[in-house]
Amino acid sequence: MNARAIWLLLLAGLGVGGPALAQPQSQSLDPLQGRNWAAGCTGCHASDWLSGRDALYATLLDFKSGRRPATVMQQLSRGYDDEQLRAIADHFSGRSAP
Repeated sequence: MNARAIWLLLLAGLGVGGPALAQPQSQSLDPLQGRNWAAGCTGCHASDWLSGRDALYATLLDFKSGRRPATVMQQLSRGYDDEQLRAIADHFSGRSAP
């Protein structure tokens, strides 16, 4: 097994590639970046479940901190910093209903 194959196996075993490592910590957000992050949410969630930007942002922070227990959402929300979670909430609040 060559060094590259070993490196790839190690990265796969560590779970590298999730949201936390796929996205750098935000310094200056691209206005469309929130849309890109939010796209991952639509695999499980329809846009009609949202209750407003501030409520969604608070819910995401509760998942991240563990105040709101969940299996998947706790893990996913921890992959984003607070500014990135705000960008996701902002994206959904400006989205028109289908």
